[in-house]
Amino acid sequence: MKRITAIILAVILLCISLSLPVFAEPTDAFTHVERQGGKIDSVVSREMYRSTKVIMASTFGLKEPFMGLSDIVLDDDRNIYLLLSELSSIVVLNPDYSYKKTVKVLDDGDEMNFDGAQGVFVESKTNDIYICDTSNSRILVTDNNGKLKKTLEQPDSSLLPEDFYYQPYRLVKDDKGYTYIISQGCYNGALAYDPDGVFLGFYGANNVEASALDTLSFLWDKLTQTDAKKSVSLKTLPYSFVDLALDSEGYMVTCTGKTVMNDNGTGQIRKLSPGGGDILYKRSTDGSSQESNSFNFLESKVLKKNGNSEAQDVVAVDTDKDDFIYALDQTYGLVYVYDSECNILGGFGGGYSSADRKGIFRKAVSLAILGDSVLVIDSEASSLTVFEITDYGRALKAAQSAYIKGDYDTSEDLWKTVLMYDADSQLAYRGLAMAALTHEDYDKALEYAEKGVDYTVYDLAWQKMLSKRLSDNFAWIFILFIAVLGGIIAFFVTMKKRGKVLIKNVKLKIALQSFIHPFTSFGEMKYKNLGSAKIATVLMILLYIGKMLQKTASGFLFMPSAAKDYNTLYTILGSIGVILLWSLANWLVACLADGKGSFKDVFIATNYALIPYIVYTYISVIISHIIPLSGGAVLSGISTVVLLYTFFLLAVAMMSIHEYDFFKFLTTGIVSILFIVLIVFVVFLLGTLGQQIVNFFTSVFTEMFYR
Repeated sequence: MKRITAIILAVILLCISLSLPVFAEPTDAFTHVERQGGKIDSVVSREMYRSTKVIMASTFGLKEPFMGLSDIVLDDDRNIYLLLSELSSIVVLNPDYSYKKTVKVLDDGDEMNFDGAQGVFVESKTNDIYICDTSNSRILVTDNNGKLKKTLEQPDSSLLPEDFYYQPYRLVKDDKGYTYIISQGCYNGALAYDPDGVFLGFYGANNVEASALDTLSFLWDKLTQTDAKKSVSLKTLPYSFVDLALDSEGYMVTCTGKTVMNDNGTGQIRKLSPGGGDILYKRSTDGSSQESNSFNFLESKVLKKNGNSEAQDVVAVDTDKDDFIYALDQTYGLVYVYDSECNILGGFGGGYSSADRKGIFRKAVSLAILGDSVLVIDSEASSLTVFEITDYGRALKAAQSAYIKGDYDTSEDLWKTVLMYDADSQLAYRGLAMAALTHEDYDKALEYAEKGVDYTVYDLAWQKMLSKRLSDNFAWIFILFIAVLGGIIAFFVTMKKRGKVLIKNVKLKIALQSFIHPFTSFGEMKYKNLGSAKIATVLMILLYIGKMLQKTASGFLFMPSAAKDYNTLYTILGSIGVILLWSLANWLVACLADGKGSFKDVFIATNYALIPYIVYTYISVIISHIIPLSGGAVLSGISTVVLLYTFFLLAVAMMSIHEYDFFKFLTTGIVSILFIVLIVFVVFLLGTLGQQIVNFFTSVFTEMFYR
């Protein structure tokens, strides 16, 4: 009997636990790191913010849940206002998250209905409440107790387009009394009003990004467009704002929602000057800058939700007292934290499942910053989630804030604290690199800058160190240079006087002389059969090794990508594969164009012609460890000269072995390149077809196995 009773009680407890929402602490947080070559990856990091409580109507014993929870805002006294559109009310909470009151809008004692309202704002001076009654195309302005003071309708102005539809969605008012309103679906920017309520026009519209092809297409349409074509043509419009906030200096920060259906796009966040221009810039690791319009604030790859790829959608933005920017992605329920230079500090939240867990959202719609806490509202869960900052997050924000202000001494100790929490923090290494640079500790600056992938600081530190080493050791370097140069000259003079030959192998001698005396060398290779397939093969392998060293052993400033991203297959295809394809294609084309050279001749001559490029490849690896980033232009110039000379040698080689003039070499060379493209296409096509055949037979086998 006792056993049966225990089983029944266990079943009852299990049913109760399944029927009630269970909130569990998520453990994942992330940040972005910039790799060499510009690649950006998402990596797991320490938590900046930790979810501490979830507030619902039942938390205060209210009968009705927070139905239609659509926006959240704070007043100057840090009171929290929750807009409940379906209930046509506003719930006000105290700064300690206790219940304060519920506000209903009253007009001559009658309650007003604003079902469908999407935005709420509280004016700092008067504590008046502004409600964006989106569905009814109006803004309700009330006192703090809900008494209606006025209604703002669509402005009567010639500045509005003829087809403009007024649907106020979000609203802010700055300290000077200027009001900015986002109208849902409006691509012209925010509607701006002066302190007297006079409509001034639109402010800060997004731009439409256009490629060179788009520009040519536009010009062509302008030249050729008829009335019939004009009637069916489509116009590309900029995307509309979906939220806006003011930072501590009064600059407006805006966010744009989903811009591309199958991609996360760029320019999700902007900061606008008083003139409406974007003043938010991202400094790249090489010191260059780019406008936020061309920067992707979200993930580099589209994530998957419930097995389907879905682009991210930034629906809300806010700033804190230190001007850090907080952006809310509704698709995956993620909160991103950025500084004023577009550097990500971290991300948290999530919405990968429909389970009710603390810090996980069903449909996050808005956020607000309360001191060191982040408040996020969930319309489907009818809840408010509170994220409180961790010790790590507090140290990270303090360090980055000091760093941006140029206070590197203060930030140094803070960055060391950050590293105690997260030993892989890229921002910490960049901050420590700059601090070491200001202290003239160039060894440390180089070490930290390399770990933080900061090319600018690394280059500055390396220039200082290189200059110091050269000045300290100039005498020894000069003496060593003279001694080596004199030794080389003496060696060759002695060899010549004694009549000794340095290279006795005739074929090797022809190969090494081919880039100095190309006409003679390639002529002897053709008519005296002095070309060597073995030497050519060795040269091809040396090219592969040189290209591999360029990608894996170059100096930090000139490393094209991180070592972990290196794939030797691409190097093989880009060196050995190209040589073999060119040799095959050129030989086949030459057979049809009266060429005299064989495949072996083409292969040998091609590798001989590449000797200057092969030598330069190894020299560039050595030089990349010596010169600063500013010397890259010189290196690029030398590379261009080497490539041009290599092309000249290849032309002489092909003309010699095929007995062509230059024009015929150029013609057959172009055809050879087209033939290479055709070969690659056919191989790719066969590979794709083979994969489909394998997948077909695999699926057939699977069906037969399960049946």
